[in-house]
Amino acid sequence: MGGVRAVRLPAGYAAAGRRSVRVTLAGGAGFYLFLYGFGSTVAATYALFAAVALAGLSHIPGTGRQRAAVLMRLVPACWVLITIGTYLSVRTWSAVAGMLAAGFALAFVAVGGPRAAGAGPGLQLMYILPSFPPYDPGSLGERLAGATVGLALLVLAEAFLLPDPPAVPYRELAARAAECAQGCADELAVPPYALSRARERRAAEAATGLRPSRVPEAERPAGPGLRDRALAHTGLHNSNGQVS
Repeated sequence: MGGVRAVRLPAGYAAAGRRSVRVTLAGGAGFYLFLYGFGSTVAATYALFAAVALAGLSHIPGTGRQRAAVLMRLVPACWVLITIGTYLSVRTWSAVAGMLAAGFALAFVAVGGPRAAGAGPGLQLMYILPSFPPYDPGSLGERLAGATVGLALLVLAEAFLLPDPPAVPYRELAARAAECAQGCADELAVPPYALSRARERRAAEAATGLRPSRVPEAERPAGPGLRDRALAHTGLHNSNGQVS
């Protein structure tokens, strides 16, 4: 019999597999901790839902450690949304008004970049869950405790469990392209005033590497800040020869 050939899965499948393991372990650990350790079905539900909403049903790009940093900054926003949703859910009209306000506000989160945009659906789900029965503002403490523990477990899983391969930062790609452009200029300044084939190939590879389709989503300079705008202009200058 012939030997067994190893099957190498595409990077997308491998990343999805690692992500599913993290979400399953974080959500399951929080759920069973509160259900059997403390006998609280409310906290268990919110611990499980927090992990699923912010990881399974959201798309926060980047490595596990990058997602963990984003999740830590989102914890206060989750507290606010759960609290508002809990108190507004006691009336249909107030729950609907809150849904409109929360959805309208979270729709503008995308201007903060791909990570903020990816977290938007999960944040909206943190408001939606309290809108399901039972409508019990008295259980707010259990809800917040469950969600907090679920998010904490998810942060630990993202940061330390099955780490993702690191990605090259966009600023480093831009620096390499700028260095390559300088080399091209130096070569054109001396006889025979032409680029060698090797230099042309390296320049084309550096310019192509700055295209958004070739850059990992988390590393694209898509935010509104000055640094992201400067990186985007640098990339356009190196890839197109001009800033547009």
